[in-house]
Amino acid sequence: MGFLRPTRGCAFVLGHPAGAREARQRIGYLPEGYAFYTAFAAPILLDIFGRFFRLPVAERRTRIERILKDFDLWRARTLPIGKYSRGMRQCLGLAQALVNDPKLLILDEPTSGLDPRGRRMVRELLLRYKSEGATVFLCSHILSEVETICDRVAILDRGRIVREGTLKELIGGHRGYEIRFAPIERMMLDRVRALGANVELVEGECRTFVTDELLAQRIVEVVRSSGGVLKAYIPTMRTLEEVFLELTGRYLAPSSSEEA
Repeated sequence: MGFLRPTRGCAFVLGHPAGAREARQRIGYLPEGYAFYTAFAAPILLDIFGRFFRLPVAERRTRIERILKDFDLWRARTLPIGKYSRGMRQCLGLAQALVNDPKLLILDEPTSGLDPRGRRMVRELLLRYKSEGATVFLCSHILSEVETICDRVAILDRGRIVREGTLKELIGGHRGYEIRFAPIERMMLDRVRALGANVELVEGECRTFVTDELLAQRIVEVVRSSGGVLKAYIPTMRTLEEVFLELTGRYLAPSSSEEA
């Protein structure tokens, strides 16, 4: 965005030096902390942003109406922003980031303050813009959202990138296999346990979890050969949250004052 000057090296955005007017003209930006003129109505505010980008009057009006409808803010277009809820203001922040039809969206915690319906609406809109050719660059602690929206992920720990790659590269394959079956004879249950599986009785059914696919298949064979009823065979995937915790630790790092 050009807010900070590099101590060395250089960066280019959309073919122009980072922070250059030509680059920012094609960027939509939403910071985590922002403030709007609360006495304005949303169309007036968005019109100001449209003027920043030198959009013609007719184009501004058409685009503002479409964006406000996309974010379900059209019915509230006459209300002053000061009467908006936290979620409505977040949607308005995203709307201003889109007013110039950007090729690059830079978003910091875009679903902050939104209820499940609002998060889903924003997620679908971002996926739509991505499918139309825009690049969405976002920072978020809601890792389930990252998994849904992003193609590539970088994990930061104390300001350093500790892992970067596609979701498949980061998450990998299956984490394991959960097997559920109806209770079987004690002798057959002992055979399952002898394979190395820890079997527990939960809500009237036997459950086990193993990480080896071959072992999972052997357990299924034993259950079926004993006349048992297999109720579920569930391959479970690692989540991005699990990968994040593995790479950064499960607890917050102490601050510099605590370390001192």
